[in-house]
Amino acid sequence: MNAVPRHATVGGSQRAYAIVLLLATIFIVYGSLFPFEYRERYYPGGPVLYLLSTWHDWDHRGDLLSNILLYIPFGFFLTYALPPRLSGNTRAILATAAGTLMAACIEVIQFHDVGRVTSMGDVYANGIGSAVGAAAAAAIGAAMRWPLMRELGAHPTASLLLVMFFGYRLYPYVPTIDLHKYWHTIRPLLQSPSLPIDSLVHFTVIWLFIAVIIHSLYGFGRFLLLFPLVAGFEYIARIFVIGGILELPDVVGGIAAYVLWAGVLRWLPGRFVIVTLAFGGMIVVSRLQPFHFTVTQRPFGWIPFVSFMRGSIGVAMQAFCEKFYQYGGLIWLLGRCGIPLPVGTYATALMLLVTSYAECWLPGRTAEITDAVMALVIGGSFALLRGAAQSGTATEHAAPTKAAATEHAKFAEAVLAQHGVRPAPAAARRRGKHAPYVPPHLRG
Repeated sequence: MNAVPRHATVGGSQRAYAIVLLLATIFIVYGSLFPFEYRERYYPGGPVLYLLSTWHDWDHRGDLLSNILLYIPFGFFLTYALPPRLSGNTRAILATAAGTLMAACIEVIQFHDVGRVTSMGDVYANGIGSAVGAAAAAAIGAAMRWPLMRELGAHPTASLLLVMFFGYRLYPYVPTIDLHKYWHTIRPLLQSPSLPIDSLVHFTVIWLFIAVIIHSLYGFGRFLLLFPLVAGFEYIARIFVIGGILELPDVVGGIAAYVLWAGVLRWLPGRFVIVTLAFGGMIVVSRLQPFHFTVTQRPFGWIPFVSFMRGSIGVAMQAFCEKFYQYGGLIWLLGRCGIPLPVGTYATALMLLVTSYAECWLPGRTAEITDAVMALVIGGSFALLRGAAQSGTATEHAAPTKAAATEHAKFAEAVLAQHGVRPAPAAARRRGKHAPYVPPHLRG
């Protein structure tokens, strides 16, 4: 195998992260300035001084968390997109500063934006989000020598799906020490336990998807230990997080998924097809429930992400995480079935477009093109992240230097000589003939 030039692989990785960063930036700007309606507004000194005059403002808890989450991807991917010759701490500081500056510029523009409020509280929250993302990127880069972190870094798409899953399940991430809340969380399990079959199937499919990801990342041996730890952590966290509720179908579904995957499905040749069909069916059912269609058709929205912009920002962030892990999870599972990423992305987008259009006849639903667009963006992001991961892997596994290859050859010959095996002459090896026989018990 020919050596892969380091500058080529690192450059390819940087470009991939830079494109993902561009997508995240477009999403932030779009969400911050929508619906792009401006007005004349006067303040002595202009919008910059008005922004500085709000230095004492802080967002409320819901907006604070949502604005932090909004800028975490920006800080994360900018840290990876900056030149690798800079230290991790330097890149993290630059990414934090860039995120804070961008947030301030957007707040200044919002001074004239209809329906928007210019506040330093948003700048503080966005700066914190950029810092969290940048620190996470720097920490992951420094922790890649740890066994569990190496797998996460080598499979960024699967890791991102896990992050989005927990981002959806554990929102708003604020713990509480209220004992009454703990009792309220576990009371349904103890006082009035119920196990509706539809909820049980729903949670079983969700945890089955998580089981497939953990098994794909760490292998079956570590899966047997890691899956109970991950599920147990999620259950305990839901008890301590404000607003979290622990349901019996959720717990039983996690146990059922563990038993199904470890004891049955992993042995079947079509295991990924089964999980993919179940996961895709779960998405379709959840989108079209309760299947009570009306005669009157409501208009279909062709402007993406309108529903995100018009509702509560906290609810929008949780919904975004849910949709990301569901649609991205389906694309990822289709890939595990052997379907190319572009085909899986288009198939998922088409399914979402059809079900979104069907929602025109469902009361209480927002029928728009947002979900199909999300699938296309997620698929494109997966392609870029996969390319970045492959570039990094190629760099790590580039062909050894000539001196290292010589040392390796000498060591191999010494081991073979100890076991009575004589390698072919050097001239024959150079001609590609008489490859030395290696006994089975000595093979790598």
